[in-house]
Amino acid sequence: MKNIFRPALAFLLALSPGLLFSQKRDDFLSIQRDVAQLQDQLKQLQAGQDQKMGALEGLLKQALEESNRVSSAASALERTFTDRLRDQQSKVEAPMAVLGTKVDQSSDELRTVRENLGELSRRLVNLDNKLADISSAVRTLGTPTAPPPAAAIDSPPAAAAAPRVPVPAGVTADGLWQKAMRDYTAAKDKVALSEFADFLKYFPQSGNAADAQYYMGLIYDHGEQFDDAAQVFAAVVERYPDSPRAADAMYMKGVEYQKAGSDKNAIAAYRAFVKEYPTHPNASKAQARLRALTSGSTARTPKKRK
Repeated sequence: MKNIFRPALAFLLALSPGLLFSQKRDDFLSIQRDVAQLQDQLKQLQAGQDQKMGALEGLLKQALEESNRVSSAASALERTFTDRLRDQQSKVEAPMAVLGTKVDQSSDELRTVRENLGELSRRLVNLDNKLADISSAVRTLGTPTAPPPAAAIDSPPAAAAAPRVPVPAGVTADGLWQKAMRDYTAAKDKVALSEFADFLKYFPQSGNAADAQYYMGLIYDHGEQFDDAAQVFAAVVERYPDSPRAADAMYMKGVEYQKAGSDKNAIAAYRAFVKEYPTHPNASKAQARLRALTSGSTARTPKKRK
């Protein structure tokens, strides 16, 4: 048996290298085929990847282009909005500037009008007072004073009370009155004031006593001593209530209180005057002054005689 199998084993050993080589060759070819398949698959995968990357790049480009278009549109919109806003601002600023200028001009004009009205009011007050002075002077000069009897030239009438103090030698009622009126007309207020005071001291019951007292009030007014003037005019009303000067003095009493800034006293004086003398020429003026005082719009500028 050993002899029989020995040649067979040798034969098989002789054939095994060829068989092995053939097997290895088949395996190698199989491996090459597998590698080739893998390469094809890799190529397919690479191609698919490249395609997808290309598509992705295209999408990215489209997105970038769209973003640029949106940015451009936004910039254009912003520029348009800014231009329109600037244009509207310029259109509004010009009228507003003009309006502001007109408002300032109107304020200046209104201020000027108020100042002019104040000045006009002051001038009217001055004119009113001057007219009152002129009217008083005309009435006084137009009404001659009856001279006292020759036998009693230095003494008051029998019905009158005796003078307060003895009359100096050579001083007469008529002479002292004429001298005081000349000095008053010549604007010699201090001298005239002293002479009117002497006239009242020596001749308190004379027919011109009320006028002398009244002119003293006007002189105090000229000197801007308004409180003193009001007191002097009040004395005319108290001492000589039946004199034609009483009505004028009551009106001037209110005027002086008004000039002095004593509105309460001025209102009381005007009301008393209107009640006592409703038909007097100055009644309408007193009512106008009352309205101005009660409305708080009165002018208090002192009157100066020129």
